[in-house]
Amino acid sequence: MRFLLLACLLGCDSGSAAGGDAPGGGGNPSAKQFCVSETNRYRAMNSKPALTESAQLETYADTGAMVDLGSSPHNHFSSTSGGGIAFAENECPGQFGWNYNPGDDLNMVVGMCIAAFYSEGPGTDYNTHGHYINMMGAYATLGCGIYFSGGKITIVQDYGN
Repeated sequence: MRFLLLACLLGCDSGSAAGGDAPGGGGNPSAKQFCVSETNRYRAMNSKPALTESAQLETYADTGAMVDLGSSPHNHFSSTSGGGIAFAENECPGQFGWNYNPGDDLNMVVGMCIAAFYSEGPGTDYNTHGHYINMMGAYATLGCGIYFSGGKITIVQDYGN
């Protein structure tokens, strides 16, 4: 199965609106904690310091996941310029094949998303290595947001200082 992943730094284009599902769902705290710990596991493999889980970024990322599932990837991040707290964002957008239904293993879906970010590998071309670049970036904090509705899930990672 192939998924489209989108990475964004401040100033990226949010794309066009795509409509969305009715509101619902949301991530459970353990999946968000898993998102941070799994990201830190990959960072440790590359001798990068651990990121601290940020409640403020988590709230921002949750809103971003909800807004983006109903519009387009990175719409919230771009339209708010990171809300003054997020400086890079990774996203697994529901519009592009990320699915979740209640009863599925949410941590497994989050883990697949993070593994996909990491699989881009090191490089300098942001278009092909952007998620990896963000994951390994010189950030100090991370907030993960999760929103699902109608069988689709959007997972957002927002990075801060």
